[in-house]
Amino acid sequence: MRKYETFFIIDPDLTEEAYTLAGDKLKGIVNANGGAVLTYVPWGKKKLAYPIKKRNQGLYILMEYGGGPELVAELERNMRLDERVLKFITVKLEDRFDPEKEEVREIVTPSAFEEDEETAESEAGAIEEDEAGAEAELAEEEEELDRG
Repeated sequence: MRKYETFFIIDPDLTEEAYTLAGDKLKGIVNANGGAVLTYVPWGKKKLAYPIKKRNQGLYILMEYGGGPELVAELERNMRLDERVLKFITVKLEDRFDPEKEEVREIVTPSAFEEDEETAESEAGAIEEDEAGAEAELAEEEEELDRG
């Protein structure tokens, strides 16, 4: 068994019920093909770097699972056919993987439909801190120039 992670973006215009059904379908494909879903982490609604299928935002989801290469092929085939999935990428994390030896990780999962306000607020605070730090450095340099 190998360990994979698939990162995919779902249409943000879906209802919460349709979003849940899409996630359940993908988890069901993993389980039906002899795999095991390790983590399923919705990152929430985020702005896309460029428009995809006339959408500027998407629901980002990261799913880690164990299985074989045929599982990945089937999962990606279903994602290509599903109109709810805008983009996806799969990465192999480990060649030899034993799900029983996997450490249990505690994951805090935000609701997929929440806007990313906390991130925006923390980024704004970080920018203000950077500006304050830059002003302090500039003041120190001016004092050194005046002394020197």
